[in-house]
Amino acid sequence: MDKINFQSMSEITRNEPKKGTTSHGNGFAEKLKESIMEVNQRQQNADQAIEKVINGKLDIHEGMLKIQEADISLKMLLQVRRKVMDAYTEIMRMQL
Repeated sequence: MDKINFQSMSEITRNEPKKGTTSHGNGFAEKLKESIMEVNQRQQNADQAIEKVINGKLDIHEGMLKIQEADISLKMLLQVRRKVMDAYTEIMRMQL
């Protein structure tokens, strides 16, 4: 049974660049891209689990765990998106 990796999403907010990156902006963009790809993979895993449950190849409980995992990771990504958009809006409101 796979455990949800919240650490990968929480690393987005760190100020330290990853090894091999040259700027903070590049590190954030890369981490965001990786997180989106991870959420997409979890959604695909949930879809496959649904098919396996229907075909009787996977227990209903295992299938529901995969679906919940995908749902939580999507909700978390949406919260990160909302926070980024709120920050952008706040910056745009600032007067110089």
